[in-house]
Amino acid sequence: MRDAAEGQQKHGQQEHIETMPLFSTTDMNGRMTVLRPGCRVGRTAPLLPWLLAAAALWALTGSVPFGALLGLAPTPAISILLGHPVTVSVSVVLLFVASGATGGVYSRAVEQFGQTRVAGLFATLAVAGGLVAGAGVLLLWTLTSDPSRPFDLEAIVTSPTIPPEFGAVVGAGFALIAAIALLRLPGSIAHAQRRQADIERLRLEGSSFTGTLTAVNFTNSWLFNLPMFTVEVSYIVDGAPLVVSAYMRTSADRVPVVGSRMIVLTDDRGTTHVELDLASGAAFEPDVGKYAPSDG
Repeated sequence: MRDAAEGQQKHGQQEHIETMPLFSTTDMNGRMTVLRPGCRVGRTAPLLPWLLAAAALWALTGSVPFGALLGLAPTPAISILLGHPVTVSVSVVLLFVASGATGGVYSRAVEQFGQTRVAGLFATLAVAGGLVAGAGVLLLWTLTSDPSRPFDLEAIVTSPTIPPEFGAVVGAGFALIAAIALLRLPGSIAHAQRRQADIERLRLEGSSFTGTLTAVNFTNSWLFNLPMFTVEVSYIVDGAPLVVSAYMRTSADRVPVVGSRMIVLTDDRGTTHVELDLASGAAFEPDVGKYAPSDG
């Protein structure tokens, strides 16, 4: 088991190295997209079981704070049960499991679509959607258990205890987050698939040229802990020198130096994609702390 875990960790580290640095002639930050050699354009279907499983775990985890703390318990007995130390301990364990499952959704979304923006939306939908589902079930159960009780938002201010209305408002906040993620997800997926399709087409049908990295400019910004750059790549077509500009995201220990060999892919549609030519023996900035994010 330990050997398998270590092997999986090394495999994850290797995948991270293979995709860094990442270049895009059109997008920056989280919209930058990668397609690993040999992989096909990403699909949503393989992610759905992981998304639903993570959401279910968050629904179970969120039922304890929603029921015991935020008033969404249909009876006092259930409220006491949800607040019991054993139940809370189980909820804490589920929290770690749900977080791990959400991380799995994120990593698999990155693997499918090569884009952190899409992966972040999937992870957000798993968390917020699961919490909304748990809160919704508890709210419906609470309202049906006492139909004579009016649902009045003024109770948030006037009630001496935490009323179900307060939990409903918190749940509505998560519902808004989930709705925003759900609305943005289709367009983001389509964008990532278009970018991956462009890269796939260029590798199969495009013209390939040998280029040289002629400029590396740090933007003094990071995506998570990954520094962002603008770069220029020069190459020659029919004896004429050309220069293409691109955005670059990489890790602090894999910043290619000026003069590094590049691969430039183009087609007659005007689409351009650049990659670092790792086969030529790429050289990276020796000062690995130069572009690391500051602690402050």
